[in-house]
Amino acid sequence: MESWGPIAVLRLLLLGCLLVGLASGLRNGWIQLNWSRFLEDVGLPVPEEGKGFDLNRWLIEGGNAGQSD
Repeated sequence: MESWGPIAVLRLLLLGCLLVGLASGLRNGWIQLNWSRFLEDVGLPVPEEGKGFDLNRWLIEGGNAGQSD
């Protein structure tokens, strides 16, 4: 089995620092996500204006969350 070497370890360290920095930035409010724009860009259904967005319900029901047929 070939060893990873110092470059691979450095890559993992930098990736970990990037993820920790991103998480702390979101938690402290340094980075803000516009969820409706993000969902629209990704191609997922966007909730109507004025209605709250329940992420748990959306995950369970999928794209039909809040719609009655």
